[in-house]
Amino acid sequence: MANTINEMGVLVGYACNFACAHCVTYGEKQVKLSPEEIRLIISQVNRYGIKSLLFVGGETSLYIRDINAILSEIRNLNSTKVKITTNGHFAVTKSAAKKTLLSFHKLNAVQLSYDKFHAKFLSFRNVRNLHAACKDLGMGFSVILTIESPMDIVYAQKLWAIGKVTIGIQKVLKIGAAAKNSNAYVFQSFDKKVLRKFCPNLKKIKYLPGHGFSICCSMLAYKYPEDFVHGSIGHHFRSKFYKEISTKSFQEIADSFGMDVKNLEPQHSHECNLCEYLFRRGRPV
Repeated sequence: MANTINEMGVLVGYACNFACAHCVTYGEKQVKLSPEEIRLIISQVNRYGIKSLLFVGGETSLYIRDINAILSEIRNLNSTKVKITTNGHFAVTKSAAKKTLLSFHKLNAVQLSYDKFHAKFLSFRNVRNLHAACKDLGMGFSVILTIESPMDIVYAQKLWAIGKVTIGIQKVLKIGAAAKNSNAYVFQSFDKKVLRKFCPNLKKIKYLPGHGFSICCSMLAYKYPEDFVHGSIGHHFRSKFYKEISTKSFQEIADSFGMDVKNLEPQHSHECNLCEYLFRRGRPV
């Protein structure tokens, strides 16, 4: 991987005005970035020349001031792509959506979280308004659709009814609110092809408030930040975890730990579930 970062994700705060039953950050302290963390993020973005920033939450529109504090200090902001993930609550009208989007110091693209979980809190009218606002402002628009079963793909057809929309499909993992509510995508059998795969998050890194930086944006980072999250990007690069995950397939990682993968369970067909299994049972990081 050669320590290359194409995108940094910044979780700006855990607070959200929805209470989705699958939320990854459920149970986290309702904290936001401290002034010291904001300065740290700025210094790391500038040091590594990161050209793409993704701000996530919680709900990002609750943290516009903090996002703008970061953006205002990025040296090469003109050549930096800025994207947010949002639940779209503010898009009650197209003009209201535009007003919120224009309040960001810079914004190139919007990624809406919409699925059966978010639909309990968000009117589809908001989806249409946000899509229309992004189109008027020349901003990219896409949707993250989280599914608990293949049947949930039906929401994609509803989204495509508003126009050409790029949709990213994610499977519900047993973490956060999903673990509390016993929600998770059910795999019918173990797919051996996953062993040949690498971490899907290569060349990306994420910052978690109160914890630090990690290439992991899922199971290990949220469940065991003391082992898999570090105070600086450089520290993370030097960790045993990073050296393993950034250079080896999951089969190679299992081999390096001396682990037998013949009896893996169906849920280990997902890269994040398999990664957690290997690193928590293989050897201390």
